[in-house]
Amino acid sequence: MFYLQLTNKKQQKSNTYLPSFFQATMKTITNILIIFTLISCEFKSSGYYNEEAQKLEKVGKYEEAIALLDKAIEKDPNNIYALINRGVDKSMLGDFQGAIEDYSIIIAFDPDNTLAYLNRGKNKKRLEDFQGAIEDFEKAIKTKGGELIYLDKVENSFIEMTDFEFDVAMEVIRFERGIARYYIDSLRTAFDDFNFCIHKNFELPESYYWRGMIYLAYGMHIEACIDLKKSQEFGDSDAHEIIEKYCKE
Repeated sequence: MFYLQLTNKKQQKSNTYLPSFFQATMKTITNILIIFTLISCEFKSSGYYNEEAQKLEKVGKYEEAIALLDKAIEKDPNNIYALINRGVDKSMLGDFQGAIEDYSIIIAFDPDNTLAYLNRGKNKKRLEDFQGAIEDFEKAIKTKGGELIYLDKVENSFIEMTDFEFDVAMEVIRFERGIARYYIDSLRTAFDDFNFCIHKNFELPESYYWRGMIYLAYGMHIEACIDLKKSQEFGDSDAHEIIEKYCKE
């Protein structure tokens, strides 16, 4: 009986020891997993977070994408791709001032980045800072050489280009500048911009619309109606209301 009792006590002691050992082991494993997770996160590059953010952007999850882009930029403050993408995401969410700040960061270390100037100007335009927007559009044009002599940096077999990815076609810049000029009543210069866009066959529905509105402002109803009708033919729905009001024969 004494032996059996002793055995039972040993068994009880053993039973109490095993769970404690198991808990300690599990705690150690958990700590190892946490450390491994932290270490693996440290090894994830800025580019990795940017690529993951792009997947979220494709399905419209801009807030979640921004969270990943924050990590990308934290790892590499000069990651232009991440900064541009975060600026675009902020614009999509209506945070135009936040987008402007991101593009300003890029311009601070890459003052010849045409796309950053264009996007910053577009966000200033959305905030109705039309003069500030025009200044940015003109800086974007300057990065390309100027209005009269410029180079659209595209891949071609004649000129070797390695920095074309942040370039923007001249007509894109002048289209945005034309709208901003219209809103500050600089109609003659806005007219020149939309003429240029029409010559380049760029955004014809809107380019004809805006040029038609300028003709209308000068009281040139015949020319205005010709442009507005072309705009409508190209699919601009806004032109219909103006045509109904001013172009009835």
